[in-house]
Amino acid sequence: MNFENIEQLIKLVKENELKKFKYKDYEHEIELDFTEENAPVASMPASMPQGTADSTQSQSSHEDQSASADSEGKEVKAQMVGTFYLQEEKELTDPIIKVGDQVKSGDVIGYIEAMKVMNEVTSDVDGEVTDILVEHGSNVEYDQPIIRVK
Repeated sequence: MNFENIEQLIKLVKENELKKFKYKDYEHEIELDFTEENAPVASMPASMPQGTADSTQSQSSHEDQSASADSEGKEVKAQMVGTFYLQEEKELTDPIIKVGDQVKSGDVIGYIEAMKVMNEVTSDVDGEVTDILVEHGSNVEYDQPIIRVK
């Protein structure tokens, strides 16, 4: 199974809003788990390097965030799977944003670590941060709301 096939498979699973998917044949085994208790997981043959499974999860993701209208304001959502941080370091000492802060479109609101790379999460809305929906160091899924802005 080549990388393009894996990428298409992940896209199909997400488009059909499946929570779990498992495929197995004589050479390959892939298991995706998008349930709330688990971060997305891709299992590959034992002969494949460990980093390869991680690349299948985030390679097809984008860094952009989308905002959706909500009765309590707009939400900035994650466009990639990974671990969310409120600052560039894993140890929380000085978060980039706090409830009550003003953000503008393009402002960095945090980072998502994927494949050991810290990717900037930027706001695409202007307003006041009314709620931070994801804790520092927790796993996020594709299209999961990160903050709420009013």
